[in-house]
Amino acid sequence: MKNQVTRTILLLGISIGLFAVVLLVPAPKNPLVFQIIRGASGGFGLAGCVSFVMLLIAQLRAGR
Repeated sequence: MKNQVTRTILLLGISIGLFAVVLLVPAPKNPLVFQIIRGASGGFGLAGCVSFVMLLIAQLRAGR
């Protein structure tokens, strides 16, 4: 259980960090890098949300 919580927090933290980089760093001449970072941020955020849902399902099954 503790590993699932750690994984969820880590994934969402990485997603927030990447999103903050896009917001705080001035745009370079080649915006392709920012598109890759935005995609990675979205992917980590989605993975964190899926991990959170799996954590909730495990908790509900354990409560039965």
